[in-house]
Amino acid sequence: MLIATYDQWLEAKKQILEEQNPEIDCEECGGMGEIYERCHCCGGEKEEECELCDGRGTIRYLDSAKPRPGNDLVGRRVYFQEVIADLKKWSAYTKQDFLQVAGRFVDEFRRGGVH
Repeated sequence: MLIATYDQWLEAKKQILEEQNPEIDCEECGGMGEIYERCHCCGGEKEEECELCDGRGTIRYLDSAKPRPGNDLVGRRVYFQEVIADLKKWSAYTKQDFLQVAGRFVDEFRRGGVH
């Protein structure tokens, strides 16, 4: 079984996300719909509706202004989880030992390989 490198997977995943344009957590309020700030003069808390998402807590993928490191949709953790899920299916379909099938990938991934 050929396994896509992270870079190959990332390009394909971004293309799919751009085509589907799903709703994601707002990057400004973290999905809360409101922004909480502490007043610098009195220490009181100020609560405002998030302007970016209009208080919904979500925005469309293409409306995201900045790439987020460790993004829930395209991060290395998601890549690892998706490859492992595919390897589980593959090993069940081919009746091969999962640990034998996935072992090399896991080892390479831990060493920072699979670019």
